Amino acid sequence: MNVVKVNYAQFNVLDGDIDSLVDLTNNSCSCRKFKLEQLPCKHVVAVCRFLKVNVYSKASLYYTQKPWMDAYSDSIYPVQPHGMWDIPEDVRSRVVLPPLARVMPSRRKKIRIPSQGEGTITNKCSRCGSAGHNKSTCKNNIPLHNVS
Repeated sequence: MNVVKVNYAQFNVLDGDIDSLVDLTNNSCSCRKFKLEQLPCKHVVAVCRFLKVNVYSKASLYYTQKPWMDAYSDSIYPVQPHGMWDIPEDVRSRVVLPPLARVMPSRRKKIRIPSQGEGTITNKCSRCGSAGHNKSTCKNNIPLHNVS
């Protein structure tokens, strides 16, 4: 990555085809990862190496040891087994039903939409047998079978 200084606090980081603008006064980067996670992204790391600054100083104080020690300093009591719970009678007598779902006015989908990372379904032509198209869009010649 190439780092180009724009002014005293802003740097332009050239990352292949993508340019990112890093602002050290606002702790922001144009990739938005630095602002959202409050951890240095790869562009901020490149600027810190360019300036010879410790990268860990740019991380939020939330990720230091003291907040974690404070969060877990109190005792955490385990939950009793379900049979030992003291549930008031007015809560026990209530019946909670799921919300009423309204069916939208359209034809339901017959084929589910695959999730990201799942393989796609490839069509196979019933006319010529090759993959990637079906018989209505087939442009291949039909092979003749020799009858003996």
